[in-house]
Parts: sequence; structure tokens; C-alpha cells
Amino acid sequence: MSVSSIPEFRELHTHGPGSLTESLTSMFQTEAWHAADGDSRVARQLREIGVDVSAIWAASRWNMGDDGEAPNRRHPLPGDPRGPQTAAALTAIAARPRAAALLGVYLWSQASDALQYTFRHGRIIVPLRAFVETWATCRDSAPDDVCRAEGDAVAVLLRTLITQMHTSAARSAGSLARLADAAAQAGDRCGDLLRAARAIPDPRSPFRRALVPQAVTRIRYFRALSEAAGAADDAMSGQPARLAPALEGLRAAETDRHLNYILASELRAYRMHLTELHRNLDSTWLTLDRLRTVYIYPFGLRDVSPTAAVAAIRELADRDERPELLGVQAFAVRGRLKMDDVWASVDRAARPYGGVSLSMPNVRLEQPDGSFIAELSCDVRFTEFGNHYVRFRYSAREQSPQQVRDARFRLSNLHADIRVRWISPDGAPVDVDHAGSPPPSACSTSPTCSSAPPPTWSARAPRSPRGGRTSSPPSTRRAAGRDPPRPARNARRSPWATSCSPRSARRCCSSRSPTAPRRCATGPCASATRCCWRVRHLGDVVAVATNSTTVALAGTAHFKISQYGSLAEFVASLNGLFSAWNATLADHLRIVATMLADHDVNNGADLAERKERLTREQLRLHEFASEVRATLTTITSPTFLASALESRMLNQLLQAAHFEQQAAVVTERLRELLQEPIAARLAALERLHGDRERAAEAKRERGRRRLMDGTLSAITVFAGVYALIGTVQVALDADLIGPLQAVTATALVTIGALVTGVAVFNWTRGR
Repeated sequence: MSVSSIPEFRELHTHGPGSLTESLTSMFQTEAWHAADGDSRVARQLREIGVDVSAIWAASRWNMGDDGEAPNRRHPLPGDPRGPQTAAALTAIAARPRAAALLGVYLWSQASDALQYTFRHGRIIVPLRAFVETWATCRDSAPDDVCRAEGDAVAVLLRTLITQMHTSAARSAGSLARLADAAAQAGDRCGDLLRAARAIPDPRSPFRRALVPQAVTRIRYFRALSEAAGAADDAMSGQPARLAPALEGLRAAETDRHLNYILASELRAYRMHLTELHRNLDSTWLTLDRLRTVYIYPFGLRDVSPTAAVAAIRELADRDERPELLGVQAFAVRGRLKMDDVWASVDRAARPYGGVSLSMPNVRLEQPDGSFIAELSCDVRFTEFGNHYVRFRYSAREQSPQQVRDARFRLSNLHADIRVRWISPDGAPVDVDHAGSPPPSACSTSPTCSSAPPPTWSARAPRSPRGGRTSSPPSTRRAAGRDPPRPARNARRSPWATSCSPRSARRCCSSRSPTAPRRCATGPCASATRCCWRVRHLGDVVAVATNSTTVALAGTAHFKISQYGSLAEFVASLNGLFSAWNATLADHLRIVATMLADHDVNNGADLAERKERLTREQLRLHEFASEVRATLTTITSPTFLASALESRMLNQLLQAAHFEQQAAVVTERLRELLQEPIAARLAALERLHGDRERAAEAKRERGRRRLMDGTLSAITVFAGVYALIGTVQVALDADLIGPLQAVTATALVTIGALVTGVAVFNWTRGR
């Protein structure tokens, strides 16, 4: 196909007008082109050659499409329709001058824009990979070497964006080494982009003029990021020599005139954190001698009462059976929970708290390359209250605030990819069996599998964990790690530095923080922390944030720390209980609404069945309401625990977790459903049904009467006809008429009688 056969592309292909160069430059300056599907030159050119611009715009959006759980995945799912759609669009225009490069850069602009709205990269990667793979097969159909080289450069640009997404994910991996490696790989890919852009034979090509400086800028960006991450990692390991050069590299990259404001904001954030780290190298550093992190994944069971669930597990324990979950067998089934005697209520009439547990093999967490992160113990707990949960436990020593933050953030659904593997009895890692579903893209999704009860049960688990954490008294040491520990000023207040939720921790604890309680307490941490109070002894502090609880009892013995930790676990697990309750109420409301919405009153049997079903649902709701009220009353009872002091602590934790608000919501919904005038609505429906039945019966009775009247009238007519026929017979016997005349007269009389009878019958019925 010659260039002259496409008039609208002649000027564009020959030199490339300045307006296209300006459009490309604007795209890179904003990292996205918000009007690219409307008024931009690129979008108009694509529309002119038949490209569905709106479909390209939607291809990278996390909330576009009907493919179920795809929005919650970081990785592409097999069969995603965005891939074939992009491939088809590229194949259709590959032979047109510069069309492939235009489509690719437009796709890049939309994917870059989509990255600003989600950290789930699965949908964004699909069209990018489809373009790269399809271009490799159809690049030979390009009209000339310039178009082919431009398409090659844009394909490398899309691959660069994919590596940029890997770097973005690595920022949430809790591993500076992984971030440094990912940024280095992205920098190498930008080097490929520079070579591909320079290989475009036409020096006036707008793609070459736009991509060359951008490749140089992004090489500097990713190399500066890689150096900064590596220098920070070394500094926290006691080797701060690389920190100052890394800061200079960040400053130099930040002043690049081709750097857009989005990447500049990221470099500024890195520089500010490293500056803070560099300024505090000679400060006293906090170290936690011992840290225990407990991850709680609460869930609720629907259609299975807590008592039935606990009884079923206890039967397994009595028979010494060990069920298998996710391809691994539980190594023990405990008929009772391992509990502190603080849960032994002094009120004999109160409902006791207890349950059962499945002890699972340990879980090994690894980076995607297989490097070890941590090993967690795992067990699944079922309670008679219904606050079931999966419990992961991690213990460590000599932990810095950064490591505490990493441990807390590790099982968040915002964390980057982590491989989750069971540890078999012989110590060998075993991949988790996901029962045919796609493997989790991060550790945060794996407990959804681990928490699943036997297949006949239905579980609901939140996506993010809640946890209780305990730590022993902190010590301090120099940043370089060479000086022996010495007491820190206000060290007893230092737990504030680790009281952030996973989200806020990234802001205030992104580097190894020195002891600075006043600064942290008034910064982002304070706004994210719901409440903090002193407990028991001097130096004992508990902080409750949105999705975490920090227990730092420096002046308390270990057995009391464990006791307080059990209270924090209990409160954290109540989310699953409320989730199950709300789901049960929603199910009841849906069932009742469906039955009441059916206004077909002509079916008496159906009405009776609906009435019976509604009655059963109301009885179930009353039983459920009694269960909820009993549980809430027990939890808030001052005699729920054996100790009044622990009861006060539990109430503090419940208040921090907004227990009263959640309970009030459930109670109000229960009250509204119980007061729903279902009986009155059924009675009205039944009266309407009776009225219609009586009206129908009256109508049928009138019909029967008309039928009888018409029949009697017809019989009367036929009686008169019979008399006429008798008269004809008499006349025939008297030879007054002949046989033919008799037959004719009889026929006429009979026909007349039939017509008259039918007419009389119809007239009588229609009165």
C-alpha cells in the first residue's frame, strides 16, 4: 500500500507536522492525555482510520468490563477480552502509515493515566502486552522503514511502562533491595527505548523528537531511584556512605527540564525521606528487643450457626481426624481454644466464651524470586460467639521501626506480590492449592483461602487483616550499629513511632525512624490513630489505628502482655461476626422482599405457601435476634471477664474499634425488620384475594344462571316446533297434504326451530 493512497496521512507521514510533535510532548509532560479520546490530533487521526477510540480508552480502566474479580487482581487473567480487542485494532491498521505508532502512543497515554487511579495493574498490562506481541507479528506489513522503526520504538515504550508498573509494585514490597533491582531493570528498559528512538531513520519524525529526550529523562529517573533505594538499604544496615551521593542524584534528576510533574513529585518524596534519614544518622535509634505480630483475618459463617460449627470441629477432634485445606492437612484439631483464664467469667449465668481451632502447617513468605521473607504460624479458630478468624503469628528480635512497619504492612492488600507456601512436616515448601482459581497476587489474598472452612460451609472474609501486636521494652543504638546500646531520652514513649496503620505508616515510617515521639505524635500518625492510652504501669502504651492495634507494655511482665494481646485479638475478630450478621439480615430482607413483591393474588395455593414461608422467615429472624442480643449483652457485660481491670481494658479496646456503633447498626436493622408489618401486608393481600375470589364466583354464578335460562328458552321453542310437526303429521294422515309437502314442511319447521332456538338461547344468555 502506497502512502499516496491515503491522502489524510500524506503530510503526516512525510515530515510530521509540528502539531503532532506538540501533542506527543504534551502527553509526556502530563503522563496522560485526558482529552485524547476527544479533541487531540492523535485521537482524531485514529478515528479517521476507523479505530474505536473509546474502546482503547476503556481498555486500561480497572472498573470497565464485566469480568468479575479482575479489578482485584494485580496480574492479567487468562481470557481477558482486552488483549484480543487491542490485537485486532492493531492488525487492522498496521499497513497504514504511522497508524501503529499513533495507536501505541495513545494506548500508552491512557494506560499512564489509568495508573494514577489504581495499584491493580492486571487490566492495564493486558492491552500493552497485546500490542507488543501483535506488533512483533505484523511489523513487516508497515509501509516503510520509518513507520516500522516508529512502531518498534512505541512498542519498547509500552514495555517500559510495564517495567515501570513493576517498580511501582516493588515500592510496596517492604524490601528496598527489591525496589532497587526493579528500578534498575526499568532504567535498562529505558535504555532500550533510547536506542529504539534513535534508530528511527527520519530525524524529523515527531516520535523520534519526543521519545529521545523522554528516554534520557527516564533513564536518569530510574537510576536515581535505584541508587536511592540501595543507599537507604545500606544506611539502615550500618553503611551510610552511599546516602549523600544518592541524594545528589535525586536532586539532579528532579531538575531535568523534560521531567513531568508526576515523576517530579515522586522524586521529591524520595528526596525528602532520604534527607530526613541522612539528617538523623547521628541520632539515637530505636530498636525493639522482641516483636510479636499477630495477623487476624476474621470471617463469618452463613447458614451455619456458631454452635453447630464448633460442634462439627469437636467431633473431628474426638475422632482424631485432621481435615485437609488447600492441599495441606491440618496437623492438629483442638477441641478447646488455648485461652487465658481471664476469660473465665465470674457470672455463672453468662454465656461462656470458647471454641475450637485447626492447627495448620507454618506458612513461608517469599519474594517473587524465591528469597525468604518470614515464616508464620497459622491456625483457624472457630468460636461459639461466631467471631471466627484465621490467625497468623510472626515473632522477631532486634527490630527497627522500619522493620516493624514492614511486618505490619506485609499482609495488607496494598502490599506487593508475595509467594505464599505451606511448610510440610519435612520442612519442604509446598505451593498452596487454590482449588482451580488463579493464585493470589499478594500475600493479603492468601488468607482468604486459608480461612475457608470445609466446602459445605460459606465463609466471608475481609480483604485486610486486623491484628494485635505486642513488644518487649525497646533499646536504642546508633544508626551505624557500631556503638553499644544506651538508654534513649523518652524511650518509654517511643512506641508512638510504630503506632501507624498500614496506610499511614508509609508516610511517617518510610525510613528507619529515630526516637522522636513528639514529632510523630503530632504528624500523620496522630491523625490515623483512633486513640492511645496508658495501661497499667508507667511506660505501658496501647495505640489503636484504623486497621491495627499496637500493644507496647514496657513495664509489664510477659504473661500479662499475652493476656492483653488476647483481648486485642478478640476485638479484632469481631469484624467477622458483624459481617456474618449483616449478611444474614440482608438475606432475610431479600427473601421477604421477593415474596412480598409478588402480587399475583389469583393463585390461592401460592398465596398460602408464601404466607407459610414468611411465617418461617419471621420465626428465624426472631431466633436470630435473640442470638444477636444475647451475644451483644454478654460482650458488654461487666462480668464477661474474670477481672474488673481486664474488663475495663476490653471496654477501651471496644470503644476504639467503634463496637457500639457497629452493634447499633445491627440492632437498628433488626428492629426495623422485626417491626416490618408483614402480617398486615399479608392480611391485606389475603383480603384482596378473597374479594377477587368472591367477584369471580359471582360472575360464574351469573353465567350459570344465564345458561340455564337460555336452555329453558330453547327447550320451549323446540316444544312448539314439536307441536307444529305433529300438526303436519295429522294433515298428512288426513290426506290434506302429500308426502313431499309433509317433508318440506317438516324441514322448514325444523330449520326455523333451530334458528329460533339458537337466537333465543343467545338472547337469553346475553341479558
